[in-house]
Amino acid sequence: MNIIWVIGYVYTVIGFSAGGVIAWILRGVQKKIDIIYGICAGLTLGLLSFEITPEAIILGNWITFIFGFLTGVVLFQIAHKVLHVLFGATKNHVKNGALKTGILLMLSITFHNLPIGIVLGANQNSTVKESLLHTILLHNLPEGIIVFTPLFIAGLSVWTLFFLTLIISLPVGIGAYIGNSIGIGNPIIWSFAISLAAGTIYMVTIKEVLLESIKDSSGILLIAVISFFAMGAFLFFI
Repeated sequence: MNIIWVIGYVYTVIGFSAGGVIAWILRGVQKKIDIIYGICAGLTLGLLSFEITPEAIILGNWITFIFGFLTGVVLFQIAHKVLHVLFGATKNHVKNGALKTGILLMLSITFHNLPIGIVLGANQNSTVKESLLHTILLHNLPEGIIVFTPLFIAGLSVWTLFFLTLIISLPVGIGAYIGNSIGIGNPIIWSFAISLAAGTIYMVTIKEVLLESIKDSSGILLIAVISFFAMGAFLFFI
């Protein structure tokens, strides 16, 4: 019995949870929310630039990437308006904004995890399987930080976020099962799916995280740039 989907799911949970633990530790400095957001923005844009975008282009091409990316931008605008209607205005603008940001990032990364799982399942008998598993483990660590930081700021409990980790990680397991059963299929479809997630994550990061964090201090932009290149270095050496 092949259990690659279980292994992929467990690796994702471990990586994402580790990122959540780091975000939980950082919650003690929530008075410096702008700094934390600047760091998260840099990490996210680094992840998009150095891993997610190349991944989408390799699976497909520049055309599918641009089309998927722009579709993701449009979906962000729709989701942003829906969440604004659902949550409305609250007395605590910071927590409300953090919750919306966390939800949008969580949905985007969850969607992005499906094609990653399919690639893993389709290659489970090849020599790259171990490399893929290590990549899944390590790249979910910064993703956990990025998603959990705004959700901790919004006041969600540790146990709620642990439950969300189990949900966010499911697409990797499901994707690995599909990939193992029927193969990768048409890579253009998965290139489009990853590009769509990239477009959504980009808009969330720029509009909800970075622009909000630099309103009071232009120095936050420097922190974001440093975090951006730190993520690039991290992905280069893993």
